Amino acid sequence: MNSKNNDETQNNNELVKRDDLTHKDSSEKEKNKKDESTQKKSKENEEKIKPDNNILNLDEEKEENNEKEKIIKTKEKEKDIEKNHQKKSQRNQVSIKDWSCRTLKEYEIINDPVGSGSYGTVYKAYYKGSPEYGNKYGIPKIVALKQIKTSEEKEGFPITALREIMIMKRLQHKNILQLLEVIVSSNPKNELTEAKERDVYLVFNYMEHDLCTIIFNNIKYELSHIKYIFHELLLGIKYLHDNDVLHRDLKPSNILLNNKGEIKIGDFGLARIFGKIDIKKYTNNVVTVCYRAPELLLGEKNYSTEIDVWSLGCILLELFTRKMTFRSDKEKDVFALICQKCGTPDEISWPGVTKLENYSKIIPETKYENKLEKEYPNIDEVTMDLIKKMLTLNPKERIKIDEILKHPYLTTHEPKMCKAEDMPKIEEEMHYLRFQKKMEKKRQEQKLGKGDYGRQKSFLGNKRKK
Repeated sequence: MNSKNNDETQNNNELVKRDDLTHKDSSEKEKNKKDESTQKKSKENEEKIKPDNNILNLDEEKEENNEKEKIIKTKEKEKDIEKNHQKKSQRNQVSIKDWSCRTLKEYEIINDPVGSGSYGTVYKAYYKGSPEYGNKYGIPKIVALKQIKTSEEKEGFPITALREIMIMKRLQHKNILQLLEVIVSSNPKNELTEAKERDVYLVFNYMEHDLCTIIFNNIKYELSHIKYIFHELLLGIKYLHDNDVLHRDLKPSNILLNNKGEIKIGDFGLARIFGKIDIKKYTNNVVTVCYRAPELLLGEKNYSTEIDVWSLGCILLELFTRKMTFRSDKEKDVFALICQKCGTPDEISWPGVTKLENYSKIIPETKYENKLEKEYPNIDEVTMDLIKKMLTLNPKERIKIDEILKHPYLTTHEPKMCKAEDMPKIEEEMHYLRFQKKMEKKRQEQKLGKGDYGRQKSFLGNKRKK
């Protein structure tokens, strides 16, 4: 019995072992299956991921291409900018190369000089050269010759004259005096100045009158005439500023007229190319002192188009009163007159003014208010509003040329400006140098004092027009 029981237990144990083994085998098989399934899934996932990687690669390629395109575009823009600069320089170079070095023999001087200055003398001349050349380059029969005295220069050709030539050759506008050509004296010994070396002459269109002589010579201009002159000046200055040129010497003697009603701005000896964004430091010793903006008098060197606007404001006021608004040859006196009429600047009206170089040197002790309306009661309100905006002390608040052209004075104010053909015809030629000589004779004959120059009465009536 015992032996039988032992056999049964052994058999049972073997069966249990077998079951365990089979169970282990099944579990291992299941594990293997699971592993196989996970491997398959991972492979499938990898296969799914593969196209995603391709997409990423495509995106990266697109970004690289975009960057390359941007670089190409920027390079193309830079090339275009360089081409434009080259074209501009080529225009100037071509125009200069086209100037044949002709001599004074092509012209015949007529009468006495019509103008004079530190640069030399201006003559009226008759063109007697080749008609074909004259027609090709638009040289009329009567011209103005502006002499540049190179013989008295120690350092070669004057830089101001060179700048004037370069600037004027790039300007083409109906209200800007046109430079026709540059010539030299016929012989080393100058026919006119008897200089040892040749002098250079700038050839311009001849204009019969200058505004300074007309203002101080009792030539009657109606309000419509004044408005026309002022409008033409604005168009000329707008053209200059749009082409990055500061005139820096606007005054009536540099504004020329003829009997056709043409108004032209001349004398670019102090003109300068300027930057609209990056404003550089320039000399403040520019503009005739009577027409010099207050920021220049105070020593400002970072200036822009506002200085030309101030000079225009002085000229407009002068057209009405026939007197220099701020007449003196000393900077301190001119600034004192500005303060008396336009008010004394301070940190409230002009932030930063007290930090300017000459503020403590020329600021008057008395504080003045703006008295332009009281000073000139015969000028109507609309016109006075424009004059006050042009003669604003703070250059940042001074009116711009574009805004002046839209001001009611030029758009809706009566009377409207006249046409060019309606401008007065003046028989006698009016030039400042000749006028000075006449005035000097009168002073000597009548023994007049210093303050009698420009004492003519204003042609405006006593009533204040609105």
